[in-house]
Amino acid sequence: MRRLAGLAALLLAGLLAGPATAAEVKPPAAQIGTWSTALYAPRALPSRSLPPEAACIDAILAAEREAGVTDHMLLAMGFTEAGRMTADRLFTVWPWTVNTEGASQYFPTREEAIAFVRAAQARGTRSIDVGCLQVNLKWHPDAFPDLETAFDPRANARYAARFLGDLHRAQGSLDAAIARYHSAQSERGAAYRERVGGNRRWVAGAMDYLKALAAGPQVATSQAAAGALPAWGKAELGRLSFLSSLYANAAVRPLLPTAE
Repeated sequence: MRRLAGLAALLLAGLLAGPATAAEVKPPAAQIGTWSTALYAPRALPSRSLPPEAACIDAILAAEREAGVTDHMLLAMGFTEAGRMTADRLFTVWPWTVNTEGASQYFPTREEAIAFVRAAQARGTRSIDVGCLQVNLKWHPDAFPDLETAFDPRANARYAARFLGDLHRAQGSLDAAIARYHSAQSERGAAYRERVGGNRRWVAGAMDYLKALAAGPQVATSQAAAGALPAWGKAELGRLSFLSSLYANAAVRPLLPTAE
């Protein structure tokens, strides 16, 4: 593992500066209990035009920046809730994720995710988790004005941050709040908290990769001004896929959501 870490450090030097392995990083103490609820109005905010590979990462990082949080606990929760490896081998948080009856499904577009949720609701299903932080529509009926907003990465991340902050104040500790975010049942909540802890260590080691992913593809000034962002190019995908594979095979592997 030390040889792999040394090789990774050399390879990353020409790409993005960052730690060689996740295990070497000790994230600072969590600060979610200090977040201001005034930052999280339940409304959709304009999102940058980003491909889905980047949208959740960008939205969660933005929510953390607004609150002055540096420990990336919410990002770790995003990976626990809706983390996936894409066809391009990018490990990311997928915005068009839906969980019904304990099974997560990843849709290629927001429209398809919304259509699936509407069909599930028509069949009588009420407990449905949606979006980057898998906000439950049954237990949070007033979180969003509509499904379009529920799947907006910025709105989803902001509401989740607000809810977690409320739980922290009510439960008295961050560990208890994280467990309660997932379930009121102590055993299920404790298992979830452990998965979040593992992903927090992974996120701390992979921040340079994640920031590069969130930045989106580089575009010409004229294209950006016109609001036309092209799809990820092969070079960009290859570079990020390479970095993703390095971190995913480091000492602490990211933990994907598990059906319960």
